[in-house]
Amino acid sequence: MIFYSIANLSLVCYFGFFRLKPSKVLQNQFMRPAYFVFFALVASHIGAFAAADDPQANSFINIYTSTCIKHLSNLDELRSKLHALPKLPPEKATAFLNGAPGNAWPVPDKFGTFVIAIPDNKNLCSVYARRLDSISAEERFAKIVSKSPAPLIARAVQDTRSSTQKNGQTHTVSYEWAVPNAQRKMLFTLTTANSESADIQGLATAAYVQ
Repeated sequence: MIFYSIANLSLVCYFGFFRLKPSKVLQNQFMRPAYFVFFALVASHIGAFAAADDPQANSFINIYTSTCIKHLSNLDELRSKLHALPKLPPEKATAFLNGAPGNAWPVPDKFGTFVIAIPDNKNLCSVYARRLDSISAEERFAKIVSKSPAPLIARAVQDTRSSTQKNGQTHTVSYEWAVPNAQRKMLFTLTTANSESADIQGLATAAYVQ
């Protein structure tokens, strides 16, 4: 399975104070009709979140959808958009990349501190949250990925819980999107930790898997 888990993650987080510029809508020829429908669905969900009482979870999901999900079919474009922005130094980025080569960018927000991580040569994008309410994040995540635009079919593939002394209760949920009988699938995963002693309380990933 090509995603990172925070179930046993222990790190000293490094978060800078830089702003991420908004990007243009992804123009993908292969999946264009489906993605137009998907972006409309995402926009309606995010609009509803604005009135909710957890702006921190809103920010986390907004960053995740506008970067990792939006650009999943062309992560090189996202890498290009982020290239000129300040990034974490390699010795700090490695914790967010699970030791793989790649880059990580701090994304400041008045409601929380977040990091986007994209390893090199992998169809994988991650967003980390320093602090996050697990229930609020899980509700918003499910609204986004539990239903897919036709002809893709959404399917829940993981719902597991574990516990560690540092992170407390951790919960991982995953959904995949694919057309029937496809070998290549989109995998969306969220892992949360509820302990205040956890270094990271939220990790959302988007990946292409086979």
